[in-house]
Amino acid sequence: MISILRGIGRLWACRWGVLRLAVAGGLLAILVADNPARLARVQFACLPQMDYLGEVARLRSDHRYAEALLVAETGIAELTGAERQSLVEVQEAVRAEQQSVLRRGKELLRGALVGEGDSLEALIGAVAADMFVVGDIRDLVIQGGRLAVDGDSDELILALSAVGLLTTVMPEVDWVAAFLKVAKKAGSLSKRMVEALVRIIRRATDTRDYGELRRVFGGMRTLVEKSSPSGALRILRHLDDPKEVELIADFLKRQPAGGFALHVAGKEGVDLIKTASRAGEEWLVVAAKKGDSGIAWLRSGGQRLLRPHLIVGALKGLRKGTIQQAVARAAAEYDPYGWLVIPACAAWTFLEAIWLLRRLAATRPAAAPIAA
Repeated sequence: MISILRGIGRLWACRWGVLRLAVAGGLLAILVADNPARLARVQFACLPQMDYLGEVARLRSDHRYAEALLVAETGIAELTGAERQSLVEVQEAVRAEQQSVLRRGKELLRGALVGEGDSLEALIGAVAADMFVVGDIRDLVIQGGRLAVDGDSDELILALSAVGLLTTVMPEVDWVAAFLKVAKKAGSLSKRMVEALVRIIRRATDTRDYGELRRVFGGMRTLVEKSSPSGALRILRHLDDPKEVELIADFLKRQPAGGFALHVAGKEGVDLIKTASRAGEEWLVVAAKKGDSGIAWLRSGGQRLLRPHLIVGALKGLRKGTIQQAVARAAAEYDPYGWLVIPACAAWTFLEAIWLLRRLAATRPAAAPIAA
């Protein structure tokens, strides 16, 4: 008991040294644990910025104006100086070309006549035809003719035409039904998605309960509004279930640049959203702003980026953001110099340990003299 009390007394006498050793050791443990993520962040920061001008020009040449404007909007928010001004000028040119009366008239007519197309105007034409029931009757006649000729018809087109005729019951979903017809004709709906949509529509028409149908169509509406009609068609190619549509729609509502991120990432982005946390979604948007190199980085092991910085994460519980912002800035400045900070922290820990051992040895009581 006496020896225990003496040991406690010696530690108390060196209490400040013990405290400094604990701080140095704890900081070293944090930095070492965070080092793989630090290296990933440093390498990610070195990736080149996305070529927004080149991407907008490519989409413009393909007449994908809605997607070109989507990319331009994100680029204008990211760039500065002459690059930003150039992108603004290109954006205005793309918008003027998109609003060309002749081009829009052709697309409207094509959408109204055949119910197909991936431009906004073609979708409007298809929707307008369906709004006046002409499109629904057109599709019913076409599918009825197919059934009479070869005994085969498209169940989804027939079901969606039936939904389109229910405008008095569900006026808010009529244009979504028209969009899904376009998606089906364009081959953007997988077999599983078609089967699921047919089941939902039939269940709604049989039971007169349109809650599930409204929810699914609401997700489709968000896809179109947040990612453009042509972008929504491409996203749908990677979805097999209406629940996945709702998942992607929630992501697009949370992330203002979500439509741009899915345009860049494609199937990989959709797959990541299905499994990732909110932090993972944020890193997807950040990586997309690096273009193809950013997505390739995620693909090649960038999952380490999905782990938040340990020091910043430790402060997430605080309500005011000033401390977090200061620490985030310090962490960003620390990342490139971690190769120097970690050895320095290790040396500090080693010196504190040596100093503490010497103090403990110095405070050890001398042995009692042996009686003669």
